Amino acid sequence: MEIRLAGPADHDAWLSLWNRYCTDQGVGISTEVSETIWQRIEKPDNTSKALVAVDAGGVTLAFLNYIVHPYTWSDRQLCFVVDLYVDQSWRRRGIAQAMIAHLAAEGHRQRWLRLYWNTDRSNERARALYDKIARLSPYLSYFLDL
Repeated sequence: MEIRLAGPADHDAWLSLWNRYCTDQGVGISTEVSETIWQRIEKPDNTSKALVAVDAGGVTLAFLNYIVHPYTWSDRQLCFVVDLYVDQSWRRRGIAQAMIAHLAAEGHRQRWLRLYWNTDRSNERARALYDKIARLSPYLSYFLDL
């Protein structure tokens, strides 16, 4: 398996996985919004990026969307893992953990301060992994829809 930064050739595979992810999350995202997200990922100077995990035959197994941004308590940047999705037939094989490790290695090279992410309290499988590789934040997330 290869984990790498997504590029123009990954559009269709990413979009297919993205649509399945949105369905799994119970979120309806329009084609226009999905394409806008991809355009952000594809632009080299944008802070939104994606990793893809691809098997030896070229099949895309997973994606990880992330945003690198400044932090007011440090001169180093943070990386927010926005979305992480592994195709259902490839789960429980260490792909998610490998993708996070790959991103963490990039963060070390770029001197980011930390990676962070959210997950649903009821997502026991994801939380089992996250509890092994990271520490749970003491903070609660609040949302104010605009």
